[in-house]
Amino acid sequence: MRIIHVVGRSNSGKTTFIHSLIPLLREQGKTAVIKHLHSHHFEQTPGKDTTTHYEHGADIVIGTDPEKAMAAIRNGSLHDMLNLLSDQGVEFTVIEGHKAESFQKVVIGDLEIENCVLRNPKPEDVLTHISEFSEVCTLQGLVQELKRDCMSDDTGCVAAFNGIVRKVTGTEITETMDFTDTATIHTLSEDIRKGMEQIPGVLGVRFHHRTGVIPAGDDLTYIAVIARHRQEAFAALMQGIDRMKHELHDAGKTLEGEYHGNA
Repeated sequence: MRIIHVVGRSNSGKTTFIHSLIPLLREQGKTAVIKHLHSHHFEQTPGKDTTTHYEHGADIVIGTDPEKAMAAIRNGSLHDMLNLLSDQGVEFTVIEGHKAESFQKVVIGDLEIENCVLRNPKPEDVLTHISEFSEVCTLQGLVQELKRDCMSDDTGCVAAFNGIVRKVTGTEITETMDFTDTATIHTLSEDIRKGMEQIPGVLGVRFHHRTGVIPAGDDLTYIAVIARHRQEAFAALMQGIDRMKHELHDAGKTLEGEYHGNA
């Protein structure tokens, strides 16, 4: 999911720009918008059932009508909402505001800020430069992408794998894994993905490997395979996981001391 982060000073024209951008993005794929409300809290209608359900402690309340659904989500951080949108198969999310976030940005006006990809562009320019914007990936998002792009009449299954940085392995403790060589990670990940797709019966593979310094307990890798039969999907997963382990992870592990408890 690409993140188009639109920032600028108040009354600079951010909202007008986004209104022009949304139809162009929708022609390319499913599109969402997140608006930072700052201190202006969203007011729920007093006395309505959706409001009282929330007031009585529901973590999520959704109201539906024949045309749309509206949700109130308790303690929903920006990154939680981005993951939720990715899970729903959204391909483009426009963020208005949240200037402190580190996503690649479209700047409207004269605001000086880091990570500026475009300043005062035409909406069409965003599509031209779309590959330069940040991505958010979830496992379910990859599954949605595979179903959208690779489904056929003989599709029989989707198999998925979520790799996590394991802290304890025997007597070793892994505090972090270092994947800061982004270019190498992306090149090798793509080579692994292509190799998995060569297995007969596999219709498509999506492979996402996080970069940077990843702490123990965090998600590290998402792999999804769509295939005619489960045996083919499992074979592709095992091949990809084994290559990832030996060619990427053993080199990326940083050991901090020893573990002296029970393994």
